[in-house]
Amino acid sequence: MLSIKKINKSYGGKSILSDVSFDLARGQKIALIGYNGSGKSTLLKILAGLESPDSGSVNLAEEIKINYLPQEVNLSSNLTIEEYLKETAGLTKLEKKMRELESGLIKKEKLQEYGEIQQAYTALDGYSFEHRAKIILEGFGLNFDLNRPINSLSGGQKSKAMLTGLLLSKPNILLLDEPTNNLDLPAVIWLEKFLANNDSACLIVSHDRKFLDKIVEKTLEIDWFTRSINEYCGSYSDYLAFRRQKIDREKETIKLQQREKKRLIESLRDKKQWAAQGAMQVPSDNDKYLKGFRRDRATKSSKRAKTMEKQLERMGEIKTTPERISLEIPLIANKSEPKHSILLDGVKFSYPDGFSLGPITINIEYGSRVGILGLNGVGKTTLLKLITAELKPQAGKIQIGKSLTIGNLTQAHENLPHEKTISAFLSNEHGIGKEKVFLLLDKFNFNADDAQKKVGTLSPGERARLLLLLFSAQSINTLILDEPTNHLDLEALEALEEALENYTGTIIFVSHDRQFLEKIKPNNLYSLSAGQLKTISNYEEYLTSVKTNAERLIRLYKP
Repeated sequence: MLSIKKINKSYGGKSILSDVSFDLARGQKIALIGYNGSGKSTLLKILAGLESPDSGSVNLAEEIKINYLPQEVNLSSNLTIEEYLKETAGLTKLEKKMRELESGLIKKEKLQEYGEIQQAYTALDGYSFEHRAKIILEGFGLNFDLNRPINSLSGGQKSKAMLTGLLLSKPNILLLDEPTNNLDLPAVIWLEKFLANNDSACLIVSHDRKFLDKIVEKTLEIDWFTRSINEYCGSYSDYLAFRRQKIDREKETIKLQQREKKRLIESLRDKKQWAAQGAMQVPSDNDKYLKGFRRDRATKSSKRAKTMEKQLERMGEIKTTPERISLEIPLIANKSEPKHSILLDGVKFSYPDGFSLGPITINIEYGSRVGILGLNGVGKTTLLKLITAELKPQAGKIQIGKSLTIGNLTQAHENLPHEKTISAFLSNEHGIGKEKVFLLLDKFNFNADDAQKKVGTLSPGERARLLLLLFSAQSINTLILDEPTNHLDLEALEALEEALENYTGTIIFVSHDRQFLEKIKPNNLYSLSAGQLKTISNYEEYLTSVKTNAERLIRLYKP
């Protein structure tokens, strides 16, 4: 259905994609993975026709419809949700043409044209459009009136509306760049069940490992070193296991080869010594048998030595899978005493549009791991902003212990000085000595040249790494993480999880990533709904209820 051959793409003389080739078959679900900056988004844009390769070809079967969801959605439209969805799904033009033809149906020559258009409209499920649109929107947590204007939606809601339109248009191929970034947990589970039951082929870039495991049957890895594609059959977890086993086998093979080389070299040395000694010794005429024995032994040793030399020559270097130096995030909370808690007592907050949060009362002891779940728009980010004093409560009080040093990944991300270099940001703004700056950059997988890059030129994932570097240098003892997995590649995400496993400070986080939740092991998990914070006593039961609702919607969606 889709075949790409030897795609090459460069920017500023730097190769991004090199001889990339693979096929996407009808209905196939494939994960596209790689480090940040490896060219994943670039490849999707080439397949979507938004960028052109420097060389190579993209070959599509006839009448194949491709829909593309970018990582960052900039949707602005004066249309209502219904008008936008119909236009995106390709129904608007068909409806207009049908209305034009209906007035002239008496003419026989128009009947065939009308029938063809009606057939295309039926193929797009036009007659059940409203029913299907409402189910998809409900799956994404958008229980809105279809007459609501698109421009009245938030950024995350617009992303969901765009994805809804793409799904309704029944494409042959879906290109999805981080589709879960703007989704809450129920919406993620709904989307994975929808895609698993959908006939469209999918090429998916995502950091959500459980999401990928539920959907994909093949993994394409953009190799960081060669910029070409490595293919692995199976789920994302299968890919990880296969790749790890492959590297372990290579290391074991090298170990065995080195052991054999050592044995051959030692044996070769012995054989050469025997050959040399046999050649030098001159026994008496009466000892002719000993003379013959030593001559034969020297000859055999010489032959064996030559055989061993050839064996050593044939032992070429074993080709190994190249690995980047593993990223480590050394997050160590400062050890100053005493440690204080965070107290919210009867806190209320509301916006002019009618949104209301609270009253909320919660005491977060030092060292706690507090997770907050809930649908998009219920106020999770607002609650975090109240804790970090970005917003002031309109009622109630918030007490932050004096010994707490707070690192807010989202707030810091928004306040980064884009025109400053990394070096200036760390040394001038935060007083980190230049020698320490380079040591920290190296620890967080930045090279020496990166120090002079402007912060604004960094990818979202690189900016997140820079902030984690800063938090490490400042020994932050309280971390506020609002969807921390959204802009990290899988390498940085796994490094963050490993760092947080042993982190002794307080962690307050919002996340829809199930694997992240399982790794962090929150000792307090809450659900925010209708302005109230409720304890989730059993996470597995919560997940089961979410899955049950998603399955209900899938059954309703199918004709």
